[in-house]
Amino acid sequence: MSLVIEIDSLVKVYNGRRAKRALDSITFTVERGDLFGFLGPNGAGKTTTIRILATLLEPTDGTAIIDGHDIRDDPIAIRDIIGYSPENPGFYPTMRGRDHLLYWAEFYGIPKAERRRQAKDLLALVDLEEDADTKLKAYSHGMRQRLALAQALLNDPPILILDEPAGGLDPAGMRFFRELMKRFNSEGKTIFLSSHLLSEVEMTCKTVGVIHRGKMMEVSGLSTLQNRIAQTRETSIHVETDDLSEKAVAAVRSMEGVLDVEVSGASLVIRVEANSELAADINSTLLAHGARVRSLKQQEVSLEDVFVALTEGS
Repeated sequence: MSLVIEIDSLVKVYNGRRAKRALDSITFTVERGDLFGFLGPNGAGKTTTIRILATLLEPTDGTAIIDGHDIRDDPIAIRDIIGYSPENPGFYPTMRGRDHLLYWAEFYGIPKAERRRQAKDLLALVDLEEDADTKLKAYSHGMRQRLALAQALLNDPPILILDEPAGGLDPAGMRFFRELMKRFNSEGKTIFLSSHLLSEVEMTCKTVGVIHRGKMMEVSGLSTLQNRIAQTRETSIHVETDDLSEKAVAAVRSMEGVLDVEVSGASLVIRVEANSELAADINSTLLAHGARVRSLKQQEVSLEDVFVALTEGS
């Protein structure tokens, strides 16, 4: 696949009383058609990176190229092909939802009749059709987030750059955004998504990049990262049984690679060494000692586990 975002040795230094190096020579790429999750703790450099990609901020050094256009040499061309939604979008409070979209559509040079159709369709897409004539000061947080997304879609961009689009939303709102992201991606849009909501990124994104203290720690497919972390840390196997005896528990506890066994009624939580493939052997051992296994599941490495391992060095 071709690359749509190419960042090479990107540096950003904020000068003040004490110069702060927000980005420290970060390098990574995003493939066309990817749904890329950009993760990092507060202050890691996520928003700085996104503002540079959106051509709102000049880097101190290094390069960033979006679909063949250098952010320094051709920012206007980049603005024509991206849709950008900031973490805290600004609105005129007395303007109505529809008028807000019409106002911004004019900046893209969209013909007047087309602007009205675009505004109507986008308000329907983000479920704000009934609130088109409501003043923005009366919009809830979730409504404002949806309107910001509609604004980012006005020019039907092939690339979406979104900074915390689902931040502060309730579960229904997060699900709404998740389904929209998957839909846009299935239609061919490349999505660069910054989020603190690790569970949402885990359910949505194909690739993740982790930034920490201005440095890129990792860029990889989510499943690849999870598998690699799983090879380096102990894990647990959860078992539900019938007819569990002390002899069966003792047999499991004595197995090589088993670190500990916790028993709660007919349930077992078995802690095993890293890189251990003991599920089948545990099942056989329990059956051999008269227990009937109803379910057996090994704990999977979550995106939170990956995030903690990369940012805390564990």
